[in-house]
Amino acid sequence: MTIPARRLLPMSRVIGTSLLLSISLLGGCAAMSTESDSRSGLAPDQVPTVVGTHWSFSATSSDEEAPNFLLQPPTQEQRADEEDDRLRLVGSNGCNRLMGPVTLDESRQTLDIGPLASTMKMCRNAEQSSAFNRMLEEAASYQVNGSGDSARLQIMDTSGQLLATFLAVEAIAE
Repeated sequence: MTIPARRLLPMSRVIGTSLLLSISLLGGCAAMSTESDSRSGLAPDQVPTVVGTHWSFSATSSDEEAPNFLLQPPTQEQRADEEDDRLRLVGSNGCNRLMGPVTLDESRQTLDIGPLASTMKMCRNAEQSSAFNRMLEEAASYQVNGSGDSARLQIMDTSGQLLATFLAVEAIAE
């Protein structure tokens, strides 16, 4: 089949239109990526608070959930039922859900976690999950370093030995 020459666009016009379309698409993608580049939702200069920030043990792209936690105030119902106004840890050890009370002194940067309760799923790496639980219960102090997506929460034991470093994953709006 032959296409009449008058129906074909000049090659320079086709290339110019394609180039313009490509630049527009790339510009839109670039604008979208700067909006979603923030993993934590924190401004680049914002230092996250320990309470209300979702902390992850590691960044992972696998299907498995990385060990993580969030410290949050108790609900009105929890205060009434348990008569306990301590913070609550909720999270995951990578397999099972975790929950438990936390005593936090932000002025001294100390914390006392536990005892923790967890669901009891069959885990592929049960020892690793248990070790994560024990590590959290051994935590005695903390330090937040950096800001924005580079913010890190370091957890130390009573001797000041670093137990783990967590990444700020998401700042939860209050």
